[in-house]
Parts: sequence; C-alpha cells; structure tokens
Amino acid sequence: MVVDENVVDIVRKIFEMYANGTGSKLIVKYLNDNHILSPSGYRKTGIVQDERTTFKWNETTLCNMLKNEVYIGNTIQNKVSVVSYKVKKLRKVEKEKHIRVNDTHEAIIDKDVFEKVQIIHKERAKKVVKQYDYLLRGLIYCKHCRMANANCIKGKSQSRSS
Repeated sequence: MVVDENVVDIVRKIFEMYANGTGSKLIVKYLNDNHILSPSGYRKTGIVQDERTTFKWNETTLCNMLKNEVYIGNTIQNKVSVVSYKVKKLRKVEKEKHIRVNDTHEAIIDKDVFEKVQIIHKERAKKVVKQYDYLLRGLIYCKHCRMANANCIKGKSQSRSS
C-alpha cells in the first residue's frame, strides 16, 4: 500500500482531533463545514475539497475510520466471509479468526495516538443491551402498521377492543 499524500493531512487531523477530546459529531461537522469530501466521494471524484459536494461525512464512516488499523501500518483480512457462493450475503467473522499482519506498509498515524483513540472510542461507545432476545424477533409484525415492535398504537387498541 502507498500513502495518498492528498489526504494524509486530513486523516492525521481527524485522529488528532479525536485524541484531543473532540467528539465524532463535531469532527463530522468540521469536515462537512470545510467541504472535505468523504472517502467515497474522494474515490469517485479524485478531489479532496469541493464546495458543491453531495459526498458528506457521517459518524459511521468516521468511526469505522478511527477503528481501522490500516492507518498504523497493519493489514487485517478475513473480516467477513460469504455465506454461500449462491447467496451473496456476507457474515462477520469473529475477531479471533481475523488474519492480522503487522507493519505491512508505512503508517500514517502513530501507534500511541491510535491506541489513545481506541480507548476513548471504547469509553464513549453506546452500549446497547437487549432487554429480551425473542426467538421470533424480526419475523412478527403488526398487521395494521407493519411495525416489528410492540409500540404500535393501532394494534394495541384493536386487541383491547376485541
């Protein structure tokens, strides 16, 4: 892999901002306010900044970038596997089964900064805890509104009146 000199300063700025305590929402706002194209926009257009851009940053893209070890020179493979060659579905592979090769290319981000970002990200990450894990979750839905949860007002009022 070769470092793309056009975007190396932006990548460093993102990691620096996050390591210094700036939240992902503010970083996304900074990038969008400065008309810096998202990675997909950069790949499609080949330009870094454009005031007329529709390629906006979002928190998911930013957080995936902050967790990506490619910026410290590591290559990780076998993150996803194909369920079947007939079905085009992909399945995430457990971290223990990932293939990691360290120092395969030049690092953009210092490993200490990267580790600091990982610690901050882990502390800030929202922990979603399922209260119940139902066997038929996602398969049962309300016949009135097609919602898959129990918050449908029509369904509740119908069942009460019957």
